[in-house]
Amino acid sequence: MGKDIDLKKTRLGAGTQGVKGSRAMVKAGIAVVLLVAIAIAVALFLVRRNGGNNTNPSLASPGVDFKPVVTPKGWTKGNMAAKTVLVEFGDFQCGACAAARETVAAVLKNHEKDLRVVFKNFPVESVHRNSLVAAQAAEAAGRQLKYWEMHDLLFERQREWANVPDAQTFFLRYASELQLDLERFRRDVWDNEIRDKIYRDLLEGQLASVTSVPTFFLNGSRMPQSKSEDQFEQMIVDAIKTAK
Repeated sequence: MGKDIDLKKTRLGAGTQGVKGSRAMVKAGIAVVLLVAIAIAVALFLVRRNGGNNTNPSLASPGVDFKPVVTPKGWTKGNMAAKTVLVEFGDFQCGACAAARETVAAVLKNHEKDLRVVFKNFPVESVHRNSLVAAQAAEAAGRQLKYWEMHDLLFERQREWANVPDAQTFFLRYASELQLDLERFRRDVWDNEIRDKIYRDLLEGQLASVTSVPTFFLNGSRMPQSKSEDQFEQMIVDAIKTAK
């Protein structure tokens, strides 16, 4: 037969160990939260320092099963209740993004009731010197409810401001055309909250392994590069049918 077990001592010991274990778990939990916060802060710093360089590797650690999530948050047009969501990471100084704007506009016009379009900033400053301030101008216009109007003007007149030393002069002219409060617009363009919003878009794109612009995600999945506008629209049509 085995030795008798002192249940009182066992319960007391278990209780003491439980308290110690709980304290250890709390400390471990705090440590994990701190490590996560530090990792996010480092990632955000790298995004700011590199200016969204489109050659950056994925920020996910090797060997970790990590699936990036592209959120539907951002400047939106179309049907807010639509099940099919098209997210674009774009750069206002990118020629291909300017061309894509017309394609997206045409697709949205054809499927207005079934499609929601979201635009996220991904300025590639390493090759586009005025891309960040252009994104700031669009966001500043957005504070006066004219985001999409400024978005369209920036793409339509891209050649005017793309390579000039002081692009803000042009952006002020566009703001005047849109009848914005110019003093407020000047302040908002350089507001830290606006920059932080752009950096969050950049970080989300880098975590999703965006390496070029424009890059599109359809219902959370990266869209393959299309060979024509018809093929691009057909992929969206298929997604709409699947969502119904």
